[in-house]
Amino acid sequence: MTTLTELLKDPTPSEINFAEQYSKLGYSGQRERNFEAFAATGLPTRRIEAWKWSDLRFALSASVDPADISLPDTPFATIEDAVTIRFTADGIELPEVIPAGLSITTKDAGNALPGAEEIPVAALAAALATKPGTLLIEVKGKVSVPLHLVFENSADQTFSHTRFVMREDAELTVYESHLGGKGFSNHVLEYSLEQRADLTRVLFQNADAASVQVFTAIIQLEAQARLKQSSLGFGAKLCRNETRIFHQGDEAHAVLNAAYLLDAGRHYDQTSLVRHSREACTTRQLVKGVVKDEGRAVFQGKFHVARAGQQTDAEMQHHALILENGGDVNAKPELEIYADDVQCAHGNTVGALDGEALFYIRQRGVPEKQAKALLTEAFLLDALGQVPDGAREPMSAEIRYWLESYV
Repeated sequence: MTTLTELLKDPTPSEINFAEQYSKLGYSGQRERNFEAFAATGLPTRRIEAWKWSDLRFALSASVDPADISLPDTPFATIEDAVTIRFTADGIELPEVIPAGLSITTKDAGNALPGAEEIPVAALAAALATKPGTLLIEVKGKVSVPLHLVFENSADQTFSHTRFVMREDAELTVYESHLGGKGFSNHVLEYSLEQRADLTRVLFQNADAASVQVFTAIIQLEAQARLKQSSLGFGAKLCRNETRIFHQGDEAHAVLNAAYLLDAGRHYDQTSLVRHSREACTTRQLVKGVVKDEGRAVFQGKFHVARAGQQTDAEMQHHALILENGGDVNAKPELEIYADDVQCAHGNTVGALDGEALFYIRQRGVPEKQAKALLTEAFLLDALGQVPDGAREPMSAEIRYWLESYV
């Protein structure tokens, strides 16, 4: 009989640790499939194309003492009436009062992750998630208050698996705060939107410089379903924010926007895959970032249009500023199109602040540091235009605080 460690080729200490954790869990066919999907490749390295700029195996090679952790604050704490679910080292803290339209249950055995072989790190999260194995959230109708998921990654290792099912015509706003201490956190979220369901998803990421974070979302859109997603990230030792969107019904629509700010020792990987498999679906993606002091940014975006995806209308844009020498931006926008009646485009730029615009502002008596901050803030806020009113100003304040400290 093949042992768990034998499934892994030349396992690292981290991988052996994962196998030992898995072996202590009760048997579950769903967990087994997830762990075997991870074991087929193990922790990704630069040799894997999708991770060639984010070497997770190397990032986890050095052990880190998680003691004396101080988690960053979240700007979403000020949002009125938000219902909070907190993911802690001791398990999940559920709200005392659950609003109408939401049903929240847990499953100890976990759930098999669709397409687990393509996302082995997410499969690892689903395999090792406990307390519970899976959090299940069903949404019916229009939920009048937002839901706030707080991932407090304060342990040396944290895993979770959350599944949303949004029924026909359901509406929900979800805020996610991914806050990291000094350990390794790995979360996977599934969002299934039935016909005409409407999801607004807003993410905030900030972590200790010794933290390693991976959070993956799998979002399925049926006919006329709508997604508006916006995120703001500040990186970590290594942070990967991955979103995979599947247009599975005609006339589905997705907005996939993001902004990031990175300084010394911070790595942020913004990866996305959007598959158009039905007719007349649309996607808009805008990602903007700022890098300085040897910060390292990764943008990987891919639109895949199947032969059945006629009349697809999709646009992808990534633009980054390097404020000082030493910043590093790696970008890979891709279009893979098999249909012949489509409108698809992508753009990518990496550069510096506009010298003429900076000169124009300084001519009006604005000091150079403040002028740079104003221009940079305006550049980034364009990517956060879809954020709901209650969160836009707190997120803008996070950007201004970073710029005041580092520009």
